[in-house]
Amino acid sequence: MKDKTEQRRMLTEKQEQFLAEHHYLVEDFLKYRGLPMDEFYDVVIFRFMRAVKQYDERDDLKQYKFSTIANNAMRWALASHFGEERSRNEGVQILSLDYQFNDSSLTLGDVIADERVDICGSVCKKLSRPVVKRRRLLHTTPYKNACIGAFAKEAA
Repeated sequence: MKDKTEQRRMLTEKQEQFLAEHHYLVEDFLKYRGLPMDEFYDVVIFRFMRAVKQYDERDDLKQYKFSTIANNAMRWALASHFGEERSRNEGVQILSLDYQFNDSSLTLGDVIADERVDICGSVCKKLSRPVVKRRRLLHTTPYKNACIGAFAKEAA
């Protein structure tokens, strides 16, 4: 992705002035959605700058208010950002060390601590297989959908 200075070089003086006059739209957009400025400013500003450039260069967009064009561009930027985030985490199953097995009072943490069970070998073997889903071991609250059936068999 191009950085801010590269994007700015692409704007003419007239477009930069237009951007400065309408910059409040970015702040209002983020404030209305309850998004922190320091976290999401970079997500939406590049699309906003592109909207400024397109609005200046394309006559067919002049029939609409610039705020409409800018808001749509920033909405697309957010949708793209959250879509990328969602796809990054898609297929990840969380395995909790506090997860309690259905048929016993053992937790995954208890099984790992038991020296009689070669849990490290089993986990390394499962995680090294080329699978679409990634697994993360976290020490957090239990999740019912955790995929730990194999660990329960080893604990028994």
